[in-house]
Amino acid sequence: MEANKIIITGAATRMGAAIAKSLAGPGVEIVIHYNNSETNAKKLKKELNLNRTKVYLVKGDLSKDKDLRKIIKFSKSKLKYFDCLINNASLFENDNLRNFTSQSWSHHSDINLKAPAYLTKEFAKNAKGRNNNIINIIDQRIFKLTAFFFSYTLSKTGLYTLTKTSAMSLAPNIRVNGIAPGPTIKNKRQTDKHFKKQFLATPLRKKVNVKEICNAVDFFIKNSSITGQVLAVDSGQNLNWQTP
Repeated sequence: MEANKIIITGAATRMGAAIAKSLAGPGVEIVIHYNNSETNAKKLKKELNLNRTKVYLVKGDLSKDKDLRKIIKFSKSKLKYFDCLINNASLFENDNLRNFTSQSWSHHSDINLKAPAYLTKEFAKNAKGRNNNIINIIDQRIFKLTAFFFSYTLSKTGLYTLTKTSAMSLAPNIRVNGIAPGPTIKNKRQTDKHFKKQFLATPLRKKVNVKEICNAVDFFIKNSSITGQVLAVDSGQNLNWQTP
């Protein structure tokens, strides 16, 4: 089983781009969503075209309803129907219970939860056959809660719940699963030293290879007996019971 009509949000860079490359191939059509990474999106399109993959680029701010509608309308016009949606795009900013604002709350919720929910709804309207997949990229911290990244964490725990409940609603024709990565790619706030300290503190004492996230995506697509599951690919980070 393969995915041939694919939408990936936030796919111009980092993990989203790696997933797009892993799914590319002859006969595959991918809608690459991006917001501020147009140069990277165009570069990725050229690279995937060399692999005989049809790539369509669509710009959109996932916090805006009109852009969400535009993404779906554009995707329908290019793909005709959908068989795989990967909700990869994410906002990751730090706040806490004492200093969060309505803006930080809304922005995280809109991008990390409302947008995947809307795209899931519209995907279901335009899917055909039985082997259809929605894969949500979540975060291992949903299994090991902390007080940090307050609005982000709440939006991702909401996405975890969306994964479970939409799997119930959309069966049997659409399977919905999630991947909860651990330390994979250094974020913009981290130094190399801090990132190394983070992944060395995991039980497996290593960072997660992006290819292993891609392998998990491939596993969910090909395994027709799994739905409603969230797989931690995190070097065991969610198991940490001692906090340094």
